[in-house]
Amino acid sequence: MIKRCILGMSIVSVALAVGCAREAPPADTPDNRLELARALTDLEAAAGGYDRMLDDGASIAAEATADAMVLDLGREPTGDEAEAVGAIMRAAIAGVITEDAWRETVAGVYADHFTAPELAEAVGFYGSVVGQKILGIGEALEDDVVATLGAMLSSSEAELSATIDGALAERFPELAEEGDDD
Repeated sequence: MIKRCILGMSIVSVALAVGCAREAPPADTPDNRLELARALTDLEAAAGGYDRMLDDGASIAAEATADAMVLDLGREPTGDEAEAVGAIMRAAIAGVITEDAWRETVAGVYADHFTAPELAEAVGFYGSVVGQKILGIGEALEDDVVATLGAMLSSSEAELSATIDGALAERFPELAEEGDDD
């Protein structure tokens, strides 16, 4: 009987210890949201998020000016020149969007869209080994998905084109009429 009581008290003690060890979710206040959003943004920055943003922005800016560059130069830029244009764009963007400004902006957006408990859960996940791996290879994952989906579209290009042409001709009969003149 005494052993059963001791065993019963031990089980209750363990259950209480486990229950007490769990942290209560943080209160959903604006300050808590922003603090947790900043912690999440710190994890993203540590995994290269700010640098990826600069690289993506520079790529978009360089693409947007490519036609003007060709017209102004009277030729296509060389590989080295294109690389230099990308570096110029990246530096210009970094001059406007500093890492601190990026962190605060991203944190503010997260704080606007997620509750403190949701942000705490996200910080816990992205702070884990798996979360860090996702953050670290996120761009490669995205590239793989885009490449795989692109291959799917390419392999169905004729069918896709016919479907789009048919739907556009139905919606815009004047397009179908223009095509009939050929």
